[in-house]
Amino acid sequence: MKEKPVVCGIAAVGPNNVIGLDGQMPWYSKQDFYHFRKTTTPFPCIFGKNTYENMSLKPLPNRLNIVCSAQFKNEYKDGVFYADSLESAIEQCSDFEKLFICGGSAIYKYALDHDLIKIMYLTIIQNKVLAEQVVKNPSAYTYFPKDASWFKKYWNMQKITYPELPTENLGIKASFYMFTR
Repeated sequence: MKEKPVVCGIAAVGPNNVIGLDGQMPWYSKQDFYHFRKTTTPFPCIFGKNTYENMSLKPLPNRLNIVCSAQFKNEYKDGVFYADSLESAIEQCSDFEKLFICGGSAIYKYALDHDLIKIMYLTIIQNKVLAEQVVKNPSAYTYFPKDASWFKKYWNMQKITYPELPTENLGIKASFYMFTR
């Protein structure tokens, strides 16, 4: 019997676990984009419908792109697989060693609540200006369903470093971690 691919999650979280503002990431980090590309290529990437629609580059090159929504019919169109559920999306990845759940908030929550994710790549974004904005208007933001302390408590943590990257970019500091169960 063929082994199932390892289900990985990958997310960048800002102050107070923020992952989005108006369908976009509320920061720009070259370091995080580098980490995302290096980690997810050439593996399948699974997105929720809103997350995928708000991406500036789609489909992502050199990766199978899968978009999940209950309104889809499990079909390929324009190089993307549109799945009616996260389970259907994962089934499409049986020929791969691993796959990545890339957001948004509802898909992360579902995958974590159902113990689907075995490896979680988490980027912690630090930015003082964003932290102040989140405190002033918390309802404007979208949040990751678990915070880093939850992963640190229940999962094994490994820090990832990229010596080739500067540690800070425009007041934004990105720290990379891999959590395993």
